[in-house]
Formats: sequence, structure tokens, C-alpha cells
Amino acid sequence: MLESFPERIPELTDLDLIIIGGGPAGLTAGLYAARANMKTVLLDSKDVGGEILNTNVIEDYPGFESVTGAELAKKMADHALKFGLKIETYKPVKGIRSEGDRKIVTLQDGTELSAYAVIVTVGGEPTKLGVVGETEYHGRGVSYCAVCDGAFFKGADLAVIGGGDSAFQEGLFLTRFANKLYVVHRRNEFRAQAILQDRLLGMEKVEPITPAEVKEIGGNGDVKWIDIERDGKIERVKVEGVFVFIGFKPVGRYLFREHIDHDKNGYLITDQYMRTSIPGVYAAGDTRAQLAKQITTAVGDATTAVLHAERYIEELKDLERAFPSEPKEVVAQTASKADLVVFAPDDIVLREGDPADRFYMVIKGEAEATHRGPDGSQVVISRFGPGDYFGEIGLLNDAPRRATVRAKTSLELMALDRETFAKLMKSSQATEDEVRRVAAERTQAATPR
Repeated sequence: MLESFPERIPELTDLDLIIIGGGPAGLTAGLYAARANMKTVLLDSKDVGGEILNTNVIEDYPGFESVTGAELAKKMADHALKFGLKIETYKPVKGIRSEGDRKIVTLQDGTELSAYAVIVTVGGEPTKLGVVGETEYHGRGVSYCAVCDGAFFKGADLAVIGGGDSAFQEGLFLTRFANKLYVVHRRNEFRAQAILQDRLLGMEKVEPITPAEVKEIGGNGDVKWIDIERDGKIERVKVEGVFVFIGFKPVGRYLFREHIDHDKNGYLITDQYMRTSIPGVYAAGDTRAQLAKQITTAVGDATTAVLHAERYIEELKDLERAFPSEPKEVVAQTASKADLVVFAPDDIVLREGDPADRFYMVIKGEAEATHRGPDGSQVVISRFGPGDYFGEIGLLNDAPRRATVRAKTSLELMALDRETFAKLMKSSQATEDEVRRVAAERTQAATPR
């Protein structure tokens, strides 16, 4: 679909963002990053499109009544390229490590790329049966997604291969379309929850075949039969569709040299912003722990991830400018824990006399600090613009707020809670000394004479 441009790679060693994986999640992240003028590259070990390249027809993506996986992938890639996204195909990633505030992505050929943030969208791979005919008939009767492909088999005889929850859940979905559904499992007992077994196996159209193993899938251009081995004998079962659900292998966590939080099945654990346990690393799509593995959810994940990554990178750069003595890894950890808070003109950010609980840095806009004078009037004591910070006095002294800060314009602030601010101060004596110097000057300026 896209040619690779290896001559560009050496130029892309100092980036804002690296996206690993060129499926729907990666292409969506790339589109948003390119539109935001972030210095970004998308890497894929093969061609862009991911697993949807193996899907013949897609009918559950909004806006397309029917589209092939290859067509949708091309449309997504072309859209991102239009806005200037750099896409490098056939560039497999060997590993990812953290160095200070940067993420170092090492390619299989030894090339190393550096970025402030990484979005992992490599997804995973369905566990294959490894039998004759499986690869040949993939997309022509062999499927790994009932929700994606089940509707194409209305009135057909189908086989579900597997005995766990996913096999039974997908099997229940397939009963909407199948004339006959065989459930083939290599063990005599199924591993699915009892309620799922009762629902599926209780249907007249469903027939279990156990213990049995699939030996071959065959047909005449499309699937027409499977050969199974049961009780030492080979049996041929006529089916038009084979849905394999014997496991799914997420690959994202294996890219990292350091620990990254994942669930018992290997899926990366994220918060609502798609942040992983490593500062500056995000996960979107099938590689993260979630309920549904659909194109629509992958696209949504990626949108959230890249928008937050953009914010994280801005906050990281602002912190580094404000506190140049801070260790880079501490700045990255601090930025990853920061909250972005927004105020309209004339909104009060903090009020004199209130408990001190947060530290603020101005990202965009202007704010003004006032102090109650002896006669009760409000006296302006400070004005803040992009890069300035406030709220440190109450936190350093564990005292109530000494001033009221109000937004003069639309205002975007980076906010650190008390614990994160304390860690920032402890990590660098130079930083603490500077912040205390600023706090002392402000205290003196606000003291009535």
C-alpha cells in the first residue's frame, strides 16, 4: 500500500511522538498528531492497516455501509498523509526504553529514534490453529472475529473452535446467523462459565464435538469442510465458516525493557487517558485491556491518547524551562501526573484563606493575584503569563492561601497535587532554592507596609 522511505529515518531521531503500529488506532493517532503539527512518525512492521487488511468486508464502521479492510486502511492512511504524517512501513520495532524525559525506540536494524512520548497501537494476534488450510482460507471462511464477519454467513453451517468464554460468547453471537453451529474443543470439558455453556449448548442448532482436534480446513476457493480427529479417527464435517477462538496474544508489553503494568492476559493497563504505568507511554486499541476490540473503540482510544500526549509534551517542556535543574526523569514523572485545568475569564482559581492543595503553572492565558489590603480592598500583587507558576507559598509553608488568583483571560493551567509538588522539590536542591526565593519575594511584596 505504502512504500517505505528508509532515507528519512536518520533525520527523525528527535521527535515529539512515535506511534508504533499502523492499524486503525495508529492511523487515527497519526492523523490527530499531524493536524496538531507535532513532529511525529508512525512505524509499522508490515504495511499499514493492521488486522483489518485480513478482513474482506467491514459493515460495522460508521459512515461505510460496506468497505473492504484494505480500502478502509488506505482511506485512513491517505487522510493522515494529507496532513503531513510521516509513515515508515516495514520498520519492525525491537524494543523501547526510557532515558530521562525521552523514550528511545530501537528498530530491528539498530536505528534508534527519540521522542517525548510513544503511543503503542500494535494490537495483538489471534492464536492460530496451525493446521493445513487455515492461512489459505483466512478471509474466505476462516475468521477470528464473529462480530466482524458473522453476518456474512446467514443460513450457513458454521464451526466455532475453542472452549473458553470468548469461544462461547462469539458462538452465541453466531447463532443469530447460523443454520447449524458446531462447537469443537480439544478437551472433553469446556472452560467457559457455566451460564455461557447452558445458554449456547442448550440451543437446538448447536452441537458440541469433543474431545476433538481440527486437522485440516478445506474447500474449493471458500471453506466447505473441516477434518477433525476424534477417538483416533478422522471425520469430515461440512461447514462454510470456521471461527477460531483459542486465544489472543497481545504483543505490546514485550516491546518494553522496563516493567509496564499489564493484566494476567498480557494486555496493557491504562487509565481513562490511555496512559500506561510508564510516563509518556500510551496504549490504544487491541493492545490494551478493554471490553471490546473493534475498529470504533480503537479509533476512540487513539483520539484520547494523542490529545493527552500533546498536553503531556507541552507540560513537560514548560516544566523543563521553569525548572532546568530538575532531573529529566523526574520532570517526565511530574508531567505525567499533572492535570490540565481550564478557567474562563474572571473565574477564581484559588481564594485567599482557603487551604493550599495544588501548585499551578500557566500554559495559556493570563491571571492576576490580589491580596486583601488593610482597608478590605483588593490590591493587585502579581500577574502571571505562560511559563509562570503560583500556589507555591501555601504548599511550602503548609498554610492557607495568602492571595486570590483570578483568570484575566481564558486560562489553561497545569496543576500538581501536594504530593507531586513535594517530590518535585525534593528531587533538586537548586529547584527548591529557586522556588523558595520566588515565594519569599512574593510574600514580602504582599506584606502591608
